[in-house]
Parts: sequence; structure tokens; C-alpha cells
Amino acid sequence: MQKKILVLGNSNVDLVFKIPRFHDPGETILAESLATVFGGKGANQAITVKRLGGDVLFMTKVGNDHYGTTYHQNLIKNGFDQKLIIQDKKLPTGTAVIELTPKGENRIIAFLGANGALSDKDLKRRKRYWRGIGIFVTQLEIPFPTVESGLKMAKDQGALTLLNPSPPIPLAPHLLSLVDFIVPNEVEAQLLTGIKWKGDQDIRKMAEIFLNLGVKNVVITLGSKGLFFKNRSEEIRMNAFKVKVIDTTAAGDAFLGGLAYGLSENKPIREVLKFANGAGALATTKLGAQPSLPQREELDIFLRGVKRVKKKIS
Repeated sequence: MQKKILVLGNSNVDLVFKIPRFHDPGETILAESLATVFGGKGANQAITVKRLGGDVLFMTKVGNDHYGTTYHQNLIKNGFDQKLIIQDKKLPTGTAVIELTPKGENRIIAFLGANGALSDKDLKRRKRYWRGIGIFVTQLEIPFPTVESGLKMAKDQGALTLLNPSPPIPLAPHLLSLVDFIVPNEVEAQLLTGIKWKGDQDIRKMAEIFLNLGVKNVVITLGSKGLFFKNRSEEIRMNAFKVKVIDTTAAGDAFLGGLAYGLSENKPIREVLKFANGAGALATTKLGAQPSLPQREELDIFLRGVKRVKKKIS
């Protein structure tokens, strides 16, 4: 039986500038195009789960502005409960400026806006939505006390908890003990552990640090080099799928959404990681955050195609 998933996190409006290259400090360059799309890690992850067929709730906060109104409508259109889409009366909706190169590389500057006002009180007023959840997902683009409260409420329900530690900030053992799966990318893992990534042995050391701090499972995403998984009994190194990369902006969110969905299905961890890996890969083949998040049918077709190719090669 599929477990219910609750995602707690941010919603941003993304301003995506396509640029010829990353520029130097003090230098002005011209963008080739500008697109305004819906994004934000929390929303991206929740919508990924929804598109993959998961039973998912999403709690977030938007501003009392034009972006907030349109985002509110977008989330309702995607099938989310409007009682969990909170509107802040003072702050504008969260915004992110994204620079995107022809290679699909990106740099992001995010403004929290209303996301920064998502509070512990907001959660406690909606505590009933935590009842019966089996998977809880959150990130660090909302206030830290809110993240901690959400994790505690989820553990009180016996839920499996997933933390995407982005942007990376120091995390105390008492918080990490509430985390069943921590899912940083390679940059975040290096910053959080203080270990430089030079080879798989370094990734293993990073994972060990997280495990020693109380996390149950570690999944480090490595971009084009795949992923590394480790817990106290198992270790998995998985290569990335080869695709034509257009934009990497929401790849990590698609991966995490795929991971949450796979775990909600109680599938073996290797199968879950492959599923999430495919979701992340597909997200890089389209421009924009939410426009790139895969539908279940296209992910199934992609994974079947990969399987057929492997059989031919073998």
C-alpha cells in the first residue's frame, strides 16, 4: 500500500536568464532570453511526487502580491489543498534569479520572501495534516525552527523523514537524529562535512560523518557522475543516465521527488535509487524548473528504453 507523503517547503517564482557564459565581478553581459517560471525546491519536489502518481500534500507560504496569486492558482491547478497554501500579508512571494549557460550549468540567487515567514505556529495550526503520513520531505529554504518542528511532528507519526540540506547550514546531531534520509548534492556534502571530494573514498567519508551524527541513510547526488548511497548495512554507487542536458535547475528536486515516491511504494532501495536517478536525468532535458519535472508515463518509457539498451549491449 502506498504511503501518504507530506512536503513542507518553499515556493519561488524563477526568473531564468539564458546567458552565453558566467561573467566576472563588475562585468556586464547581455542575456539571450528571459523566462518567468514557477519553482522553489519544496514546490518542485511536491509536484514531482504528484506527477509520478504519489499521494502527496504540500505546505508552503506565498506573498500577498501578483506572484502569490498566480502561484496559489498554479498549486491548486496541480491538485494541492489550498488550506496548506498560506498567504503572508506583508512579504512578497519568494523569488529566484537563475543564470543558465549553453552547457546547462546554472547559478542561483534566491530571495526567501514569504517563505521566510513560514512558522512553527503555521505548522501547529495545521497539525491534523500530519496524521497518517508515511513520508515527510523538507529542505532549508524555510526557517530552521520550522524545519525542526516539521521533522519532530513527522517522527511523532512514525513517518520516514527526508531532508534536502539546501542551502547548507551547520546541522546539530539532535536535528540529524530526526532524519532517516539526508540528500545533499556533492557541493552541499563537502560544505557540511568539511571533506573535499577527490574520489569515491572521500564520498564514503562524507557519508560516514552523516551516519555518525545520527542520520540513518545518506544519498549524495553527484550530477553527471551519478549518486552514492550508504547506510550501516549497504553501500551503492550508481552512474548517471546519459541524456542531452538543457537545464540542470530542478534536477535535484526531481531526484528527491522520485526518491520520496519510490520509498512510499516500499520498493527495494536499489530500485528506488534507479527510479529517482531517472527522474533527475529527465528533468535536465527541458528548460525551467516545474516545466521540466517528469510525468510518470515518460519516466516509465525512459527507464524501459534504458533497460532495452542494456540488454542489447550485454
